[in-house]
Amino acid sequence: MKLLYILLIMLIGTSLSASEEFKQYKFKSATIYYDVQTSSFDNNLNSNVQGVARLVFDNWGLKELKEEDVREVQAGDFNESNGRHTMTLVDKGTIFTVDFSEKKIYKTRDRDLDMAISEKLDLSDESVNSLIKLGANKVGKEKIAGYECDLWEYSDQQVCLYKGIPLKIVIQSAGFVSEKKAVQVMFDKPITANSLELPKFPIVTGEDYSGNKASMVRTTDYIDSIKALKNQMKQKGLNLEDANLSVTPQLEKDIINALGKRYLKKQKEHLPDLLEALRVAKSCIAKAATKKDAQKCLAPIKHINDLLGDPTPEYDFDNLDEIKKAKAIKSIDKEIKDTEVTSNCVNKFDKTTDVIICTEGKLNPQESSTAPTSFEQNSSF
Repeated sequence: MKLLYILLIMLIGTSLSASEEFKQYKFKSATIYYDVQTSSFDNNLNSNVQGVARLVFDNWGLKELKEEDVREVQAGDFNESNGRHTMTLVDKGTIFTVDFSEKKIYKTRDRDLDMAISEKLDLSDESVNSLIKLGANKVGKEKIAGYECDLWEYSDQQVCLYKGIPLKIVIQSAGFVSEKKAVQVMFDKPITANSLELPKFPIVTGEDYSGNKASMVRTTDYIDSIKALKNQMKQKGLNLEDANLSVTPQLEKDIINALGKRYLKKQKEHLPDLLEALRVAKSCIAKAATKKDAQKCLAPIKHINDLLGDPTPEYDFDNLDEIKKAKAIKSIDKEIKDTEVTSNCVNKFDKTTDVIICTEGKLNPQESSTAPTSFEQNSSF
């Protein structure tokens, strides 16, 4: 049911709106340089981190690079100095993560971002929305790098936003102080190609990028389900992109049922076959002599999960022995029990809300997501 929760949160948990093109930011382009300083101390060890960071984006954030290069010096029971260099490039839903120690670049895909780009969503207010969700309060203004930004406070954190872009992030608690502060800001200036370049390291493409059929099916279902939902709501005279729309409990149920209709139909069709495939896989793995044999046992399960758009668990079949086989069989046993519960509920009901209540005991999509604990974890920087 996670698919439905994600879609619901994206559509009614925040005021997302469609625009003429996808927007991550309120500016078409920007280059921002930050000064980074962190200090932590206790009775045995003092640590100081100093360095720089930068945020560069173009085409409203369709292409975005984040880089941080810092050095940590530790003093106390032992002295040590370490460098830390990170870089991530997001290019139209494709994510390139640089590992400077291994001198490799890992290429993956963000299917939720794919959907947002396809739907031409305007996400430029999401940093403010995230702070409001955290319970932050706007306490004033501050001028940083020539720009007056809104100062927000939450718990041990302080964030200063200029049109949704963080110019300062401070986290302060007992024995720990961290500050990331803009020192140079340039908005809507031409971005040179080398500003968004990655180092010349080998690129390792993750399975999620091109080989994961379930992930691609899931993305297609995201998009098709949202289009169907919008059409259904339009027929009722409702516009989900209206920030002033009041989401009543009944409307929330209607949204969940519209989003879940496609997936529920698939479940009714494929869950009986999935249960049979899981049961067969147990006895098949018990007889397997090699890794290849064991992986063949899972092929029917993967095929059905691909049709559903669900991920297939991975098992350690390297140097296959009885212990590893027993561990896989135990995991499949649990999956059978969970699938039996879901299948029984799916067979009883024709509305996704009823299925969720049947399987989860309550209808509360917000509880399925992990609550953000810091602004940096839930922001674009």
